[in-house]
Amino acid sequence: MSSWKPRKDSAEILNFAMAKIKSVPYKVSNRWVFYRVVQAGFATKAQIKIFDYLLSRARKSFYDEWKPDTLTDSIRHADFIGEFAAAFNIELDSIRDQPYYCQLWFEAEAMHEQFEHYTRDYRVSLIPFRGDCSIPIKWQLAKKLEGIYEKYAKPIQVLYFGDYDKKGLAILDAALKDIKVWCKVPFSVERIGLTLEQAKEFGLPANPDRPNSFQWEAVEDTDAKKLILDSLSKYQLPLSNGLQEREKTIKAKVRTAILEVLNSELETELE
Repeated sequence: MSSWKPRKDSAEILNFAMAKIKSVPYKVSNRWVFYRVVQAGFATKAQIKIFDYLLSRARKSFYDEWKPDTLTDSIRHADFIGEFAAAFNIELDSIRDQPYYCQLWFEAEAMHEQFEHYTRDYRVSLIPFRGDCSIPIKWQLAKKLEGIYEKYAKPIQVLYFGDYDKKGLAILDAALKDIKVWCKVPFSVERIGLTLEQAKEFGLPANPDRPNSFQWEAVEDTDAKKLILDSLSKYQLPLSNGLQEREKTIKAKVRTAILEVLNSELETELE
């Protein structure tokens, strides 16, 4: 364990950053925290590399409440397999009773937990692009929309969230250029944000890497929540209590059945 201690001004930044992290019910990225620090006047946009080093040092040193897993890294992950595992997930059809079939596409994979948290009562598909959408994902999306339309005959609505910059504005257009050719059923797309008007309204700091551009991670949580839920609620109804209760009942029955099988197998091994 390192005995590293930050300077007084750095400690103030770390304490402020930790308070911001604790203020939201999901994990956030390094960039998300950086924008909060800039907006509070603790740092300038040009100091992002210094800020990255400070947060890295704090996590590696286990300073105060900081740990290596304090921030999310949704882009890279590890899969650990080989040990015993018994898991199941029961989800009944939640599309049938909806007025629309809706998907949320977004540019920033690092904010997946934010979208997951605020849409969990609606159970909509979340599609992170991770920058330019790959050819396999675009093909998969086109075929998925076709299958949904053929099965449910419902209008399809896609809501898109991305950065306001030259690249961010081009990502959706580039993806749709292929998806619309490959998808043989109608669907609508609405770009929810970011817009230049929203960036001005929210008082967002510009992207330190690209002047006059703004990132989704810079949006304060309350504003992001409102953009997500206001747009989604136009097309989707929250999951009904009846559906959730039926799922709980089925899960309980399945859990009991699984335990009976496992106990029976264990007794056989011990004979």
